[in-house]
Amino acid sequence: MSSATWTPSSCSTSSQVLPLYLRPDFQPSANPHARIIRTFLLARLWLLVVCALTSLSIGVAVSKPAGFPDHPHRGFETVTYMLEVRCVCSTQCFAPLLFCSTHASCSLKRPHPCGSGYWLLQGAFTHQDFAGHKGTIKTGDVQWMTAGRGIVHSEMPAGDGVHKGLQLWINLSSKDKMIEPRYQELESKDISRGESEDGGVEARVIAGEALGAASPVYTRTPTMYVDFTMRPGSRLHQPVPEGWNAFVYVVDGEGVFGRETATAHYCLVLGPGDGVSVWNRSTRPLRFVLVAGQPLGEPVVQHGPFVMNSRAQIQKAMEDYYYGKNGFERAGQWSSSA
Repeated sequence: MSSATWTPSSCSTSSQVLPLYLRPDFQPSANPHARIIRTFLLARLWLLVVCALTSLSIGVAVSKPAGFPDHPHRGFETVTYMLEVRCVCSTQCFAPLLFCSTHASCSLKRPHPCGSGYWLLQGAFTHQDFAGHKGTIKTGDVQWMTAGRGIVHSEMPAGDGVHKGLQLWINLSSKDKMIEPRYQELESKDISRGESEDGGVEARVIAGEALGAASPVYTRTPTMYVDFTMRPGSRLHQPVPEGWNAFVYVVDGEGVFGRETATAHYCLVLGPGDGVSVWNRSTRPLRFVLVAGQPLGEPVVQHGPFVMNSRAQIQKAMEDYYYGKNGFERAGQWSSSA
């Protein structure tokens, strides 16, 4: 397992437009049914963002029997968001959940209302943990899990077909690292939505506020997490609180962020400013997520599934998990039904 250490002095305390690109790192899984893009495994990004936000992984092609069987965590939160694939047909119907006609041979296809493509039933992921939490999130749903002092859980496909999603790791402050585990689930229909006055920009607000909409999700670390979709030609200026660290991840399309252009699966770390300005000058919809967080100003040490403040605490977490104590008492007796 990899490990890394950072101190507050190595973290940027600014918040908005810095032209730093990170290319996606495609990592094939040992299982041929899973392929993962891990965008945030580069130390350079950690140094800028890890004060509040630790990493982002994108499962771009996960199908049975792949998945993430029973594994532990301590000291941070995971936020799993199942992606929608939006229609990018010639009529720009802007509907969600479209797979283009190149997937017409897929056994899961359904005719799309615009007539130029197909719906793809995206399936779902099921979470189970030893604290008794269990839930299945489908396309557009969010699962917010606080590992706290310790959790063992599984994340496994609950249906056939391809699964796409984002998973964000959010660091907890030292005072919250040993709290009891917590689980929140938000269905797609309950996610707050905002829209620009001209209708050119839509926002799904997972955490924080955007375009007049506010998320109902409780966050221990002050966090903004917004999924934006912009029609061709539209513009957006999204404020970000002063002093927060922030980044943009492009899900689909191409956009101009400040003076920088980025395409799908690229990430831009944002530097000083009062927010981020975006222009979709392409002929296709642009989709990206904006994530920002208030820096904690504490040392961060990460090793595998544990995120703590010192190497000694990491060693203690490993020992607690191995010996089944201090939050991991149920680890030896529990296994998921996945």
